[in-house]
Amino acid sequence: MKNFFLVIPTRERLECLSNLLLDLNAFEKHISQVIIVDQSQFDIESEIDKLHLSFNFTFVKNGREKSVNHSRNQALTYYKNEEWLFFLDDDIRIPGIAFEQIIEVLEPNIIDVLIPGIQFEGMETTEFKYHTILDTIAKPHNFSKSRFRLQVCSGLNIVKKDIFKEAGFFFDENFTIWGDDWDYGMRLLQAGANIYFQPKILVEHLYVSNGGQRDKAKFLNIELEKEKLYFYFLKKHFSKTVVKQQFYIKIFQSIKLLFLEGKFSNLLISYKAYKKMQKMKFYDEQC
Repeated sequence: MKNFFLVIPTRERLECLSNLLLDLNAFEKHISQVIIVDQSQFDIESEIDKLHLSFNFTFVKNGREKSVNHSRNQALTYYKNEEWLFFLDDDIRIPGIAFEQIIEVLEPNIIDVLIPGIQFEGMETTEFKYHTILDTIAKPHNFSKSRFRLQVCSGLNIVKKDIFKEAGFFFDENFTIWGDDWDYGMRLLQAGANIYFQPKILVEHLYVSNGGQRDKAKFLNIELEKEKLYFYFLKKHFSKTVVKQQFYIKIFQSIKLLFLEGKFSNLLISYKAYKKMQKMKFYDEQC
């Protein structure tokens, strides 16, 4: 049954995108639509048209200045009424067995959000050491074990339509280089989603050095942007008291670094980031 709506944002990654689309041939009988939203500088549609694909796709151009979440939101305007929405980054490879496992895991209709695992060397033995509360609810202590997970990768997840609609049916475009996975997962959780991380369904993330949203980081103060988005995430999902507490903690830590190492930049960044966050409007209020 063709009940999967697939979204693939792409930017300067023709080879990666081509390989992913060819992988999707193995999933053809379940695909209703594939929407590719491209931010590449040069035309790649003609090259994609040459691929031997078993499914139809819609190719959409988007401005290079827009965020990846804007591309995802553009793709969502093509949604019909598919049961599942499947979000994919362009630098992922998926073996045929993974598609079979996805259908097998979703079939009992218990899971609302499925997060496949990313294969990496030492996965069976690596144990993650938690440093923050967010770490604890985001990552498994052992990456080879399935579990509930709050952080949902925007570029690799499958979500049930009713839950996605309840969560707002959008991606927050205020998040640029950090935080969209946290916001997405939090909204899904608030919508009542049963979020399931299953590392036995293994896909490969290529970690390509060029293209994607990494280009945007060249024009941003990364530390300041990330700190601002951290405060925005807190503002969006927690009380004013929590936001102020976290701000004071950041300031205290920055002052400590100032006295110990003579490092003033952290204090300045925390202050500027907090002030910038206060001027930000929630994305759903802007729409």
